[in-house]
Formats: sequence, structure tokens, C-alpha cells
Amino acid sequence: MFISHRTALLITGLSVGLLSGRAVSQSAIEGFDGGGSGNFTGNFSFEAAGGNPEGNAHMFLQSFFPSLRTGGVGEPLNSSFIGDYSSFAEVTLRVDVKVDSITNFFGAEIQRPLGVALIDRDVMGPSGPSGVFFELAALSSTSQPNWTELSVTIDDPAAIALPTGWIGFGDEDPTTFAPVLPPGATFASVLASVDEIQITGAVPGFFFANANFDFRLDNLAAIRIRPSLGGEICAGVTNSTGLGADLRLTGSDVAAANALTLEIESLPMNSMGYAIHSEGTGVAQNPGGSQGNLCIAGATIGRFATQVQSSGVTGTVSFTPDLTMLPTPVGSEPALAGETRYFQFWYRDSVGGAPTSNFSSAEGVTFL
Repeated sequence: MFISHRTALLITGLSVGLLSGRAVSQSAIEGFDGGGSGNFTGNFSFEAAGGNPEGNAHMFLQSFFPSLRTGGVGEPLNSSFIGDYSSFAEVTLRVDVKVDSITNFFGAEIQRPLGVALIDRDVMGPSGPSGVFFELAALSSTSQPNWTELSVTIDDPAAIALPTGWIGFGDEDPTTFAPVLPPGATFASVLASVDEIQITGAVPGFFFANANFDFRLDNLAAIRIRPSLGGEICAGVTNSTGLGADLRLTGSDVAAANALTLEIESLPMNSMGYAIHSEGTGVAQNPGGSQGNLCIAGATIGRFATQVQSSGVTGTVSFTPDLTMLPTPVGSEPALAGETRYFQFWYRDSVGGAPTSNFSSAEGVTFL
């Protein structure tokens, strides 16, 4: 299943309560910059130029199929891409591709499949470890002559049955000889213990003749979305990135645990800002000339002005406030069980070269 970017919801009136729970993302992204492998291996070379942008993995050889992987037995390991995927609410696997040429023995341009495989060696079958495969696209010089993003989103990583389009492997059906998961393995069990991830043209159950490949991969990503603790009350207004900054709450909603974290993404690069919070809501559009909307309000609004954060080159901020000393206009106070607190992020931006500010989305959480 393919999905588009999340649709932004802009609330222009007073908030009437929390929307459905949101999520916080943990992204593993490998751009092969500087010609580094990122602890991936296979039949690709790693080049410092020609990517989208900069570095990339370049396959320029004759082979049965492309293979770029991490976590294989005795092979390099990029730990950011493996582990338990099943505890997340949603997982997106993504890669950019650019095809210069794929030809057969006679020099004619042809198509070849490219997909993603997740492998779990905890459950072994007659044909090897259990795994699941999804074909992302048929590659060709006419389909992807320029950089093209390919992706698949897993809506329920804890699903037992294989979602539409996914193939299980590690065993084969005794009647049809089609690849299947071995006994004891399910889609969820594979995702709960991903030991290896592959971007590969080896479709389970199919065989291929040699072909001459000349194509590139870049920006390989595994974006895993955790359930959010809170609920969104308004979305961030579009900033200079073309997106609205998105704030999500993760960690613990137990006040005494003091382990709530604000995760903000889609910020402009190297933008400075700080978190604000209150016990009330209400939308003020473009306060003080800001491009955004202030969605938290009330006499208890407080600013974490002494804890300025930078979005750096990733355009993200992770901030863990001290819940025992939440700022207010008259000092600090602790968060208490039973209270609902609302959080937002105020940050610098520029529009047409003119400096301005903007606000992220806002979320609220009721502490236990």
C-alpha cells in the first residue's frame, strides 16, 4: 500500500477537545554521503557524487539482480535499520532510485523488479530464515530516468497475516511450490525481530537471467511511527520548508515519572525556537506578525525561553521538559496527575528573505 504525506488540518476556530492520537517518528536514513557505505553491502559501489544529492549507491555491473543489504550473517550492520518494528503504529520503507540503463544480453532495454525484504533468523525454514518481501516497482530507464521515490507503508506492523502485496519466504507450499513463511513464523513475528533488511531484485519464487545494470540508490529510509501520548488540537501552518512543523508527545504520561518528550519535525534547518505550554486552548492567528497560529492560551501559558533549541541540519528538535518545574507567568510549578497540559513550539523562519516566526502543531496530554 502506498500513502501520501499526512494531510495538514488547520483549525481556525476555538478548540473543542483533542483529536485522535498522533504518533512520533523514529527515522533511520542513509544517504551514503561522502561515498560511505553506511554499513551496507552488496553489489553496489558507494560514490561521493551523483546522488540525490551528493553520495549514493551505484550498481554498474552485470548480475542476476541488485542487492543492497545490512545485517547479513558476517556482514556489516547498521543497527538503526533493524530490531523490533512490530511495536510501532506504522512503518514506511523508502528509497530514491535513478535508472540510467538496464539491458539484456542483446543490449535491449528491459525492466527488472526492485523490492524490500525483511528477514528474521529466529525462525528458520527449509529454505532459510523467515522473511517478507514487497515489490516497490519495476525498474527501467523509461520509468525512472530521474530520481524517483519508491516506498511502502505498513499500516499494522503487528498484523499476523501478510498484508496485500507482501510475500512470505523461508518455506514453500508443497502443492504450488510458491514461497511461504515457515511454520511458526507470521508477518508480525518477522517484523518483531528484523535481523536484516535488503533492497533487492530477488523476488521470492522467481529466477532471473543476467542483465547489465547501471542505476543508483539514495536516501534509504525506515520511518517508524510510535503511538503518541497526546492528541493534536491544531496543525502547524506551512513554513519555508513547504510543510507545517509537527509536534508530537512521546515518553511517559505519568507526571511523577518526569519523562515526557516533545518531538518536533519539518522545521527549517538551523532554526532556533523554544517550547511553550498552558492549561488552556484557543487559536490566535498570526500573533505579533507570526506566520503561524498560537493554539494554546490562558493565564497559565508559560515559555521555556531559557531552553532554546536548534533544529540543526535535520530540521528536528527533541526536548524533554522538567515536569517538576513547568514555567508560568508567576514562576514555576509541577505537572500533577489529572491535569491536561498543552504544548507547542515557537520558532524562527523567513519568508521571501524577511525574518518571521511560526508555530508548530499543538498537542495536549492528560497526566496520570
